[in-house]
Amino acid sequence: MSRKRKNILPWIVAFLTLILIIISKTAYSAGEQDFRQGMQYYRNRQFSEAFPCFEKAARSGNTEAQSMIGVLYFQGNGVGKDDREAAKWFEKAARAGEPDAQTFMGVMNLEGRGMPKNEAEAFKWFEKAATNGETSARNYLGTAYMKGQGTAKNTEKAIYWFTRAAESGDTSAQKILGALYLSGHEDIAKDTLKARYWLQKAADQDDSDALELLKQID
Repeated sequence: MSRKRKNILPWIVAFLTLILIIISKTAYSAGEQDFRQGMQYYRNRQFSEAFPCFEKAARSGNTEAQSMIGVLYFQGNGVGKDDREAAKWFEKAARAGEPDAQTFMGVMNLEGRGMPKNEAEAFKWFEKAATNGETSARNYLGTAYMKGQGTAKNTEKAIYWFTRAAESGDTSAQKILGALYLSGHEDIAKDTLKARYWLQKAADQDDSDALELLKQID
């Protein structure tokens, strides 16, 4: 190879790398745009219009769109209800690290929808999603530890995850904590102050059960 060609080669590599980066960013932007359009249709309950937008974004690698396709199949909105197809899309997004999809994978395994029921597998996905900050998964994880679903019973860890969910605004977790502290439960000491605190949080979000439990304190 001549010296001239050797000098040109690094520039060619750099140019091709730049082109690939531009293509990658363009593809991502296109996927994001289609996803946002799909979400707009979804919020307006125009599910048939949302599906092709999500599908286009999903094919370009948008994990949120992949998760939303799973939701549409799970609900039977815009497409025929199909748990197996929902599970396929949830798993694709979940394995790519999408927290919402990881939570859905936990639900699918826990309830045996689109796949055989497997509490241990459900626990694994809830744990992944909860660690990634998904609030509902934290609530599910608290329940798993409280009941011993897919893992050993551990009241301390249950309270930890219920509290993490409650702090993020999850009404169910707030109500559960309030009820547990109100009556006491196994390793959980009765604590009226904590019960009132968490039940009031849930009641402030119009939870009727929490309002009824608060009457027992007042």
